[in-house]
Amino acid sequence: MPTARAIERTDHIHARVGFAEGPQVSDPLAPEHADALAAHLSWWDRIVKRHSDLDATTLTVTPEFGPWPYMPSLPHTRMPVADQWELNVRMMGMLKQRWAAAMAPRVAR
Repeated sequence: MPTARAIERTDHIHARVGFAEGPQVSDPLAPEHADALAAHLSWWDRIVKRHSDLDATTLTVTPEFGPWPYMPSLPHTRMPVADQWELNVRMMGMLKQRWAAAMAPRVAR
């Protein structure tokens, strides 16, 4: 299965949420993008679990919602429809909270 093979080889998560019609949603936490976010989280969760199961010491994650042309913009202006910095900070916080247990330092078992 190609997805499984990719997950096995991943050591960095580029945490941008794309969708079928474009490289980046306007806001990953908006309800209209719930399906796209869920798909990405399912892949990323599998990567984090694999690293946790292997007791891997490093997995890098970069929340990277980019500027135009990745960020949707208002017509004729290139004005972004969302605050790029705020999106990245919110995504970072959400992922840290989601993976806190898996990313916690290992204690003697």
